This record gives sequence, C-alpha cells and structure tokens, in this order.
Amino acid sequence: MQYFIHRINPLSQYIQLDLHIYCHKKETIMLQLPAWRPGRYELANYAQKIRKLEVFKTDVSIAVRKETKDLWTFSADEEGIYTVKYDFHANQMDAGGSWSDDEQLYLNFINFIFEVKGRADEEITVQIDLPPNYTTATALPQIDQHLFRAENFQHLVDSPLIASSSLSHFTYTVEKTTFHIWIQGDIHFDVADLLTTFKEFTCKQIKAFGEFPAEDYHFILQILPYKHYHGVEHQYSTVITLGPAIKLKDKEYLDKLVGVSSHELYHFWNVCRIRPKELMPYNFAKEAYINTGMVAEGVTTYMGDLFLLKSGYYTLEDYLKIIEKLLDREYESYGWQNQSIVSSSLDLWLDGYKTGIPDKKVSIYNRGAMISLCLDLILLDNGSSLHEVMKGMWIRFGKTNIGYSLKDFKDTVLATICDEGLNEFFERYIWGTEDIWPILVDQLRSIGITCDRAPRTSFLEGRLGIMTSDTGVVTKVHIAAPAFEQVMIGDEICHIGGEKFSPDYRSDAAAITMELLRFGREIKIILPHKDTSYYTQHKLRVLETAIKRKYWMS
Repeated sequence: MQYFIHRINPLSQYIQLDLHIYCHKKETIMLQLPAWRPGRYELANYAQKIRKLEVFKTDVSIAVRKETKDLWTFSADEEGIYTVKYDFHANQMDAGGSWSDDEQLYLNFINFIFEVKGRADEEITVQIDLPPNYTTATALPQIDQHLFRAENFQHLVDSPLIASSSLSHFTYTVEKTTFHIWIQGDIHFDVADLLTTFKEFTCKQIKAFGEFPAEDYHFILQILPYKHYHGVEHQYSTVITLGPAIKLKDKEYLDKLVGVSSHELYHFWNVCRIRPKELMPYNFAKEAYINTGMVAEGVTTYMGDLFLLKSGYYTLEDYLKIIEKLLDREYESYGWQNQSIVSSSLDLWLDGYKTGIPDKKVSIYNRGAMISLCLDLILLDNGSSLHEVMKGMWIRFGKTNIGYSLKDFKDTVLATICDEGLNEFFERYIWGTEDIWPILVDQLRSIGITCDRAPRTSFLEGRLGIMTSDTGVVTKVHIAAPAFEQVMIGDEICHIGGEKFSPDYRSDAAAITMELLRFGREIKIILPHKDTSYYTQHKLRVLETAIKRKYWMS
C-alpha cells in the first residue's frame, strides 16, 4: 500500500490523501479509521475530520459505502490498483493531533490513516509532497527524500512526523543509542545544558532497566508561542507540545519541559512495551477498557520525576515541591472517597480527561503517583524498590511482548518481598477508596521527611472553602464548609464583605456577607467564619540525614 500526501492550500488546514491499494478480483476492501489513539484512552472519533472520500480505478469512480461512523467499504470487481482519495482537516495542535500552516506540516498518522481490515500487516510507504527546503523529524525509516516506509499499519500510526524549514536538530548518545532532539519553534534556553540534562536522566533510566532496545529515539518538541503542555509516548519517539516559548528561559518553565520529557522516556518501557493485556494488540475501532491506569500513568508520573532527582537535575527540595503539589491537588477534591483508582481508570473512556462532576473520581496520574510513592517506600523498607518491580515487569511482560493484568502487577510486587500486608495495601488504596494521607505521612517519616498541612493563603479557599476564577466565578466548594449549603458552582461573587469582589479578600469578621449572581438571579448570603481549614496547602520538611533516604535518592 502507498499513501501520497499533499496540500493544495496549507492555510486551509486540509491535507489531501491518496491511498493506492492493489486489490484482487472480487475483493471487498474495508477501510477502518481509528476512533482513538495510544496514550489517550477516550474516543476521539477522527472520522469527523474526514471530507469527500472517493474511490477510483484509473479514472473510473467506484461505489463506496459508509457502513458506520468510521468504516467505509468498496468492492473490487477487477484486479488492479484502486485509489482512495479523501481530505483530512489538520487543525489540532497538541501532542496527539495534526496541524498544517504556512510554517510546518505536523502529522500524527493515527488521526487519518486507514486500517485495511485483513491487510494491516502489509508494508506501507508514505510519500509527502513538501517544499525542497523542508526537513522532516520522525522515527519512520526514510528511503528517499520525503518518502518513508512503515512495516505495517501499527508501525505507521505509532510514528508521528513534523516537516518544516525551521526545524532544529541536536543529538546525544547513550551506549549504542542515538537520541535525537528536534525543536520546532523559538529556543530561549541553553541547548548544551538541555542536552546534558537529557543525557543524565536517560543514562539513569537505561541503567535501571538494564537495556534500551533501539538504535534511535526521537524527542520531537513543538515549542509554542502560547501557553500549552502535553506529551504523548510512542515506540521510538515522543511528541511534546509546550509553551510559551519565551518562558523557557526561566527554570520554573524549563522544569516542565524536562519533567514531561523524562515522563515520556519512561513510557518507552512502561506502556509502549510493558502493556496492559487489553491493549495487546491495539484495536483502535472500539474502546479498550483498562483497570491498570495506576501502573500505566501513576508509576510513570512518579518514576519520571524520581529519575530527575536521581540524576541530579532536581535537588531534594525541588522534588519535595512536586510531592507537595500532588498532595494539594489530591485534596482539592473528595473524589477519592467516591471512586477507586481502578474504577477511575475504567472511566477514562467516560470522562477521564475532563474535569467531570464534582468529587466523582481521582486522577490516575496524580493519585497514581502518590500510591506509587507509598509503595516504593514500603518496598524500600523491605529491601526492594518500585523500580525492582518495574524491572521485573519489563523482563516478564515487556521483553516477551505479553500483556499484563493488575493481578500480574501485584504478583510481581509480592515476588520481590514477603509481606502479606501488601495485599491489604492494594485492597485499601488501589481497589478501595481509603484516604492515603496517614500511610503517606508514615512512609515519608521513615526517610526523614515530615509533612504538615495549613490553610491555603487565599482566605476564600483556606477559611471559607470556596475556589473561584480571577473574576469571582465559583469553581469548587468544599463539602465540609458552611458555604457548601449556600454557594453553588457557577455563582459569580459580585461583592464580598461590602466590597467589590477581589481574590485577595480577607476578613476577621465572625460572619461574611456575599452578593452573588446565580445564573441571572441576585442573591445575598451570610457565611459564618470559623477558625477552620478547608482547602489546604502541604509543606514537606527534611529532618535528620537518613540512610534510607540516600538510597531512595541514588
């Protein structure tokens, strides 16, 4: 099969595709477009961006039927080459989308390439019509200028590509692997320092797993002029979209780039190869429900940051600030009381990447990272570590290309230490909905770190239990606060304490008056002010030198 991709007008953001297929006489061709993509377990329904699909043999139009929202079929009455022509609207700039403009062509093939049913293992070539001065960044093998070869459908849709005349390219080498850093966008940071940082965390991760089975790996970075943050893992590459570019001169923002890059590299092993059994193989036509989101994303979130501590990029104080943010986010919601991380993983297909209804669910990233931290410290108490577990998962399931279950993960944990208490840990915090705070505090103390809670500095959040936008629109109300009985999400606070709304409002009064606009209705309420904490902030402090902490950090 051969694809030819071109653009009549880059600014329309439509790309034109011709798929040439050799068909046997009387063969029925089924063209299945993916409905979702790896790394994002929700339906994306890419067919909504397909326009004007037609089939031809030479210049003769062939009848084509749309069978479902994303499945087309046609019959080949004669043997020969048939051409499927269609347009795709490339207007999604994030790490999983596609984009066309006057500066670049950025393609995630999963968005628009058909799986030809029964022929998904055939080799596919892709020819892209590009200006001669365009450079391409992709993990796909290149066989000629702007001509690429994929072993099969799965290989192609797991290999994103950027083409541009302004791509910057840098490399570093670890053992036998060349790591490529491609940058589209303005560079406001020291590239040499970045290469050193990337090499250091890469070395640490490879040393931990013992191998990196790839000759090349590509970090494809879209550095954008506006605020953005996203990353997606692939077998031999990752795409990261991040901005604003000008902010990357500051370490606070550069930390975001380094952090997401370490996270995505860890996915090279965990998810891209250590894969839940439900994703073996990928079937992009329908949902693939997984209950292992804690392993796939929670472990990766935790280990990605931990390796930046181990490599020396983060100081211990830097790293503790990350844990503080995890705790702050966890206790902004009471979703952990209502749904386990297992159920929240299954519900990714329902609303997992949206804010969702109040206090319904947990984040597999955030709570998953805290569970992983606790588990790592428990294992450390018993002479093991979470990474020893993940190395075991790599040997048992990654290298062998066998899908794993949550039970397999638990069995791998139990195989490293003889502690039946871990069965209870899984029941309480992974299958269950217990508060992780007590055990987390205990485990952090075991490595000489204490954790304290205090009201947030915002009076509204810390003392009244109300979170708002900068303009006063209520976004959350704490379920234990008196405000929960009188304030509604979506209310606009117009006046508070007789003053025009300000997010910096503070008062020592025993009662606070508020004038609200509730979807067009004016309402006045009085809230009692008690010396009680609602939304809290967390502070970790390092105590005495601890031998176990040194081992954990090394």
